[in-house]
Amino acid sequence: MSHPTNRVVGKLARHIEESVVSSLRWATFEPNNEALWAQIEASVNAFMHTLFTQGAFQGTTPQQAYFVKCDSSTTTAADMANGIVNIVIGFAPLKPAEFVILNIKQTALVG
Repeated sequence: MSHPTNRVVGKLARHIEESVVSSLRWATFEPNNEALWAQIEASVNAFMHTLFTQGAFQGTTPQQAYFVKCDSSTTTAADMANGIVNIVIGFAPLKPAEFVILNIKQTALVG
């Protein structure tokens, strides 16, 4: 049987992943470029900030509690050619005291 803390963290991670994937369906129809990455990063940051203000994470500042990355360091030229946008989300759950990292692949238009 898994530890109750692990179940809570897993549930939060699934909630974040499912919410992000659902909220980014519009990106499938957008060109895979820096403008799209910035829109995705802003959208996911807003969602994560809402969770932060609701007390879902450790830390007294957003920078201590979570991060969102969607840029040329997460999405390569090969990914772009295949219509893939990579989003990396990290968050510090209330327990245990380590960051959880989620890697989400979103499809977008090629070219």
